[in-house]
Amino acid sequence: MIGELQDKRIFLNHGPIQMALDIWAEDERVPSLAREVASYIISEFEKLAIYLPNLKKMRYYSEIDSSNPDVLNKMIASVNLLGDDDMNTLGAVAGSFSDIALEKALELGATRVIINNGGDIALKDLTGKKIKVGIPLGNSSKSQVVINIGKDDGIGGICTSGMGGRSFTKGIATAAVVFAKSASIADSCATHVANMTDVEDDSILRCLAEEIDSGTDIPGRIVTLGIKGLSTRQKHIALLNGATAAEKLIARDVIKGSIICIEDYVVKVPDNLLVERLK
Repeated sequence: MIGELQDKRIFLNHGPIQMALDIWAEDERVPSLAREVASYIISEFEKLAIYLPNLKKMRYYSEIDSSNPDVLNKMIASVNLLGDDDMNTLGAVAGSFSDIALEKALELGATRVIINNGGDIALKDLTGKKIKVGIPLGNSSKSQVVINIGKDDGIGGICTSGMGGRSFTKGIATAAVVFAKSASIADSCATHVANMTDVEDDSILRCLAEEIDSGTDIPGRIVTLGIKGLSTRQKHIALLNGATAAEKLIARDVIKGSIICIEDYVVKVPDNLLVERLK
């Protein structure tokens, strides 16, 4: 389904894709352009769909191939760049669809594009204007980070992972937000950073991924269901583990920064990451 929102953004709801397309040419939104991009995304998803049974097998696709759909090659490249052997290729699927939507919009003449695929955001403004993005850090609308993205910041993707999201996590982060040059890279890295916010504690509820979803792409992996009664000390250790993982990715120039939240505790990496508001 492709529908138009009151503010002239276009919303695409197709299978697992729930995407808001905010596409501008010069100084106005162009819904017709966004609809064309949405139709393109549907066609690209149908191309990927035939690969899905094998994609659910751990790293079945690990090499870029010209015969692959573009979105699959983006997924493979992003997961390979991360260097996490426990990350399946589907770990970058949402961000990769955001990326190809942005690229298609620019190809069609857009000058400002913000694609939000269920919280995995690809964005670019060719005119030099900043893009203000608000990112929730939990279930409360009052808990959020607001950041202004400039043309020269090197940030083209913002993705979030953690408990309560659309995918499983091995850690205990309420939210792990990652800023990177593309949404596909930010997607896989956000999943990784969230996974690394882990501690051993009897108060953490865990189970095998297949106990919740028989069709999971990470069978045999333990995932987190929730935390109850976890001490402040353990939360701080988990935050430190996540921050250390983010720092390693920054040192390799894979990501630009990260914000990690466990309930009311928040850490920003690096410390000088420019945010307008952090609540």
